[in-house]
Amino acid sequence: MSEVQGTLEFSLELHKFHNVDLFQRGFYQIRAGLKVSPRVPHRLLCSFSSAGVYDGTVFSRIFQILYRNEEIAVNDCMIFKVHLLLDGERVEEALSEVDFQLKLDLHFTDNEQQ
Repeated sequence: MSEVQGTLEFSLELHKFHNVDLFQRGFYQIRAGLKVSPRVPHRLLCSFSSAGVYDGTVFSRIFQILYRNEEIAVNDCMIFKVHLLLDGERVEEALSEVDFQLKLDLHFTDNEQQ
């Protein structure tokens, strides 16, 4: 059995945030993470165009929401690279068995310092 390394890249682009029904004025941040099934040996790398990366989670810049139906330009790009070790004789089948989960969270605070 020969093994090959495969690299998959996921890109998440945040262009704008449109406040439809948030009732709290305050400061918001979008956080994203990618989970890969532990059955397959892998290594996950994250990068981001503006704010930051910490412990496999990528953070957008913090933006303030004041009004209902307000639209904020975010213009951030999150990139997740997954390096997988796959069975070289059944690459397509092995890739279809890998489970990827993208997690998005919206965080809020009413204090800019937090």
